[in-house]
Amino acid sequence: MIPNPIHKVRSTFRNCGVSAQLMDGQACVFYGAAEFSRDTDFAILADPANLERLTDALQGDVAAIAAGLAEEERIERTVDRAYWIPLKQELERMRHG
Repeated sequence: MIPNPIHKVRSTFRNCGVSAQLMDGQACVFYGAAEFSRDTDFAILADPANLERLTDALQGDVAAIAAGLAEEERIERTVDRAYWIPLKQELERMRHG
C-alpha cells in the first residue's frame, strides 16, 4: 500500500502553521469511510499571514505531492480495471446469453 499523500499535505500544513481544513470526499477517505474521490478539497483561512504560510508550505512540496497523487491515481486505475473489466465482461455475457 502506498502512503497517502493527504497525510503529507496535512503534516506540511501543520508544520508550517497553515490554518486549513480537509473537506469532502478525501476527508471521508482519510477518516476511514468507503468513499471514492479523486480530488482533494481544503478550506484555507483567507488571512494574509495564513496565505503567506501556505505559500511557504507549498514551495518545496508541490512536486512531491503531485508525484504521490499521480502514483496513487495510477494504482487506483489499475485496481478499478481489475474490478470493473471482469464485471463488464460478465454483464455482456449475461446480456448476449
